[in-house]
Amino acid sequence: MDHIRRVVIGLGSNVGDRVVQIGRAVDILRGDEQIHVAEVSPLYETSPEGNIAQGDYVNGAVLVLTALEAPELLRRLQRVEEELGRVREVRHGPRTIDLDILWIEGENIREPDLVVPHEQLAARAFMLRPLLDVAGDASDAESGLVFSELPLASAELKRAAG
Repeated sequence: MDHIRRVVIGLGSNVGDRVVQIGRAVDILRGDEQIHVAEVSPLYETSPEGNIAQGDYVNGAVLVLTALEAPELLRRLQRVEEELGRVREVRHGPRTIDLDILWIEGENIREPDLVVPHEQLAARAFMLRPLLDVAGDASDAESGLVFSELPLASAELKRAAG
């Protein structure tokens, strides 16, 4: 393990009781001794991306403090997804739960199975808005770009009921 840093994890669900699924994922993260959930964003209801017929999503983010290295954190997030019934059949398709590492303070990662900051962060308000709710000062470690200055940073999203 290395030093403790802030990490924002994106949360999404569009199958079953979406709000409950996200709550269960946050509870599982809270139960991990090496992940401290510091803040949870509001939840937003958003339309799906792409052209696959599916229901609307509920999206949010959590700010966690951890000393876990990114590959190990990713493995733990994938285990949470599996525990909550995530099945990977169709890329960008419906899912009970989706957990993505959106940002790690002071780090940029470009590996085949992990890109941080998330490669779609600037283009997807459903990722960017919740990230800024829990880490308003977040920026790209390489370029210095402050995410709150991105065009979608001020996007209005519909709050999810529940």
